[in-house]
Amino acid sequence: MTRRKLIILAGALLCLIAAGTGYYLYNKPRTSAAAAHTDKHITALKLYEEFSKNEQLANTNYVNKVVEVAGTVTDVQKTGTSVSVLLAGQVDGMGGVNCSIAPGEEVQLPKVGQSVLIKGMCTGLLMDVSIVDATIINNK
Repeated sequence: MTRRKLIILAGALLCLIAAGTGYYLYNKPRTSAAAAHTDKHITALKLYEEFSKNEQLANTNYVNKVVEVAGTVTDVQKTGTSVSVLLAGQVDGMGGVNCSIAPGEEVQLPKVGQSVLIKGMCTGLLMDVSIVDATIINNK
């Protein structure tokens, strides 16, 4: 084999390996935070209060960390395969902690007014504090 054919063969092999790795990573199922180590335990009221008072400090303390949040359900929304549970973040009902349940999680949905413990990854404050890839640990 000539040197040119070896270079072409090596390049094609590298492209095939890269494409296979990309395909595997793209189709890899998302995992929930249920099996991950919990970094913080907090109530929804306290979590929302900390983000409201000092968002930068709260980002440092909570963003990209697995948190267990205890709170009272104010709303449950189910659209297609996605489920979102809103926990009260203030006594007056304005603002809260929005928990997006991980796809494929088989959970019994809580009722409005029910106390729950939810575990997930905190992503910060938009209008509400966002928790993604969540799972319901306890319905009280």
